Amino acid sequence: MMKMLFWAVVAIAAAGFAFWFITSRATVPPPPLLVLPLALVFCAAPIGGFWMLYMVIRHERRPLPYILLAFIPFFFLGYYFERIRGKRLGNGSRFE
Repeated sequence: MMKMLFWAVVAIAAAGFAFWFITSRATVPPPPLLVLPLALVFCAAPIGGFWMLYMVIRHERRPLPYILLAFIPFFFLGYYFERIRGKRLGNGSRFE
């Protein structure tokens, strides 16, 4: 449970940083080299959330807590590292 709380805090911090970065430069347009990475960051949150919802509905026994967590931006990273990747490494993997 503490790992999920950690990932929720990291996800909220990442979303807050991205929001601060965009709103703090409201009068100055960002440099062109930052536009593509920023677009990828802002597109990753909803796409990852939909992916997490899909995986949770299909594979979890009790999906409701994870469905609620999927609405936290970037929480899909925590779900991937703790549930998906954790199961792969724990089930007979050579990386144990």
